[in-house]
Amino acid sequence: MNNTNAKRTQQSSKQRERSPLEVESAALASVSDGVVVSDTEGRVLTLNRAAAKMLRADPQTTLGQSVGTLFEPFSPRGRLTIAEAMKRLFADPYSYGQRGKPAETIFEVGRRFIQAHLSPVLTDVGEFLGIVTLLRDITREVESDRARSDFVSNVSHELRLPLTAIKGYCDLLFEDAVEQLDDEQARFLQIIRDNADHLVALINDLLDISRVESYRLELDIQPVHMEDVVRDVADMIRPLCDEKGLRLTVEIEPKVGTVLGDRERLKQAVANLANNACRYTPEGGRVTLALSSSDDGVRVDVSDTGIGISLEDRARIFQRFHRPAESVTHDVYGTGLELPIAKILVEMHGGRLWVESEPGQGSTFTFVLPRRVDVPSGIPTEAIRQPDRKYTVLVVEDDSDIAQLIALQLRREGFEVLTTAYGEEAVTWAQTNHVDLITLDMMLPDISGMEVLQRLKADPATEDIPVIIVSVLLPEQTGEAEQGAVDYITKPFAFEKLMESIRRTLQMPKRQRRPSPARATRRPA
Repeated sequence: MNNTNAKRTQQSSKQRERSPLEVESAALASVSDGVVVSDTEGRVLTLNRAAAKMLRADPQTTLGQSVGTLFEPFSPRGRLTIAEAMKRLFADPYSYGQRGKPAETIFEVGRRFIQAHLSPVLTDVGEFLGIVTLLRDITREVESDRARSDFVSNVSHELRLPLTAIKGYCDLLFEDAVEQLDDEQARFLQIIRDNADHLVALINDLLDISRVESYRLELDIQPVHMEDVVRDVADMIRPLCDEKGLRLTVEIEPKVGTVLGDRERLKQAVANLANNACRYTPEGGRVTLALSSSDDGVRVDVSDTGIGISLEDRARIFQRFHRPAESVTHDVYGTGLELPIAKILVEMHGGRLWVESEPGQGSTFTFVLPRRVDVPSGIPTEAIRQPDRKYTVLVVEDDSDIAQLIALQLRREGFEVLTTAYGEEAVTWAQTNHVDLITLDMMLPDISGMEVLQRLKADPATEDIPVIIVSVLLPEQTGEAEQGAVDYITKPFAFEKLMESIRRTLQMPKRQRRPSPARATRRPA
């Protein structure tokens, strides 16, 4: 007993002799999360064992070097996101310090997913000393999210095929038979049509939220003019505003500059906010889309004079499936996913989204994105025109109902149509017939759509035939297939979207119909 007490006394004495710096160093080395500290010049001051392991770095050679040397193992997107986060912190550390909220980003190192929290190091008197980065391995959480995402994706794909047929034939009936129906029958048909559209929107939102949460959503990063994005969204929602009797106002400050991002995903974020504003604004109200410059970058405001949001609901407004209590009272229909998706998309671009609202006084959703160097814009696009001769379209589709629907609509537009459910037959027909364009499903009973596309592009006789992929699969599930196609349309789809793509493709000079990764587009339903 006396020996034990003596040892404890000796250990306690040694601990008192150690300097606070030694204790802090030992504690830092024992932490399971990675810690990296850099000075105001971006040089690495220290990193613990966990950080060195995560980043595959040698602590001895890394100290004193630029923190950028730690970025080398990252994926290209990871290098971009964490570099941008650090750039914003170095540019304005005090605003982050005042908010008390770290900059956050997620990146890949090999097959591991690392979550990074970056915070400025500030003294009590506000002196900026550098940046501390906390790293946590979240691979297990990501894999769990991906398993759930796969389940949602599989169920959604099973729903897409019957919905494509339901929606297509319903639209066909509505166009042909509406004058022969009485008011009640026409109303029943409209109810079917509206609910099919709602299901399509819900499936698309579910797929988007699952892909984002499982980190499978890849951004096509390039300079984006937000003026074009806001005007496009205004054109999209104008018919809805007219239908509801709402006044739409667009306020765009000139020369706000560009941002670096994915144009389609940024448009989706603004469109989600705009659709939400239209949905919660009663007849006679106003919806405003505004674009302006701010100290932080490029600012977008989506305002309405709608029912407003209570304090309790504002705290939960960006949660999945949350719908304000006022939506029930005012009979507002929605999925509860548009706002969470918008928030995640904005944050993926290094921005932040917030809301200001009072019950009965409308709402304003605002997000700010970092500004980028301006680039030329305003490239004119040719108007879509009807083909001036009969073109032949080869429809390769394994679902007979959908194949008949596409063929019927194409023939009504004046096209000659060939249809087949088999990939081998499609390749042979393309080689032996004069085919101007091919619509290609990716899931065929004999060979895959990917193999069909590869064989078409490898044969000089068929390599110039433009191919539009029409598939229940999402673009990222088909590998590099979309890079060999001029367009990618996901089922279920509005037929006019397919027709627009076909017309646009056929009006191009033949030398421009050959696809490139930049031209291949991802067109959701």
